[in-house]
Amino acid sequence: MVPMDPAAAFELVMLLQQFGQASDRYVESTGTRYRTHRTDMNALSVIIGFEREGTCPTPGDLSRILQLSSPATSAMLDRLERMGHIQRLRIDKDRRVVRIKATPKAHADGKAMFAPLATSMMGVISAYTQEEVKLISRFMSDAAAGVDKARQDGENT
Repeated sequence: MVPMDPAAAFELVMLLQQFGQASDRYVESTGTRYRTHRTDMNALSVIIGFEREGTCPTPGDLSRILQLSSPATSAMLDRLERMGHIQRLRIDKDRRVVRIKATPKAHADGKAMFAPLATSMMGVISAYTQEEVKLISRFMSDAAAGVDKARQDGENT
């Protein structure tokens, strides 16, 4: 195995930073166009992710994942509910538990907001072989875990 070139590793970190900033710019401009707060879009992404796994998050789940206080989470959920993007459900045996579900409107609006990005990214990805995509996917998963670890380490110091 060839040793890692520190300059190449640093360049990759800088490219990841540029990717994150470009993603932020997309979310900001899309949010402005659709009059949607960045936190609201992040929350809908989390909610839909939970739904893909067969469940609906609680407000506490959203608070923890999005790093929001309880009052900020409540305000965000109120905004999303007013926009017709979520429903608050009491579907557990314990009726005190509130679950958050994305509405069909949220799915339609999300598709409208992010279809151009998905189309563009699929164009980029299609230039790579299946093996390369698997490697890049593994790297991106590891990179996201690395960011979360750095955040946690920072919180513990």
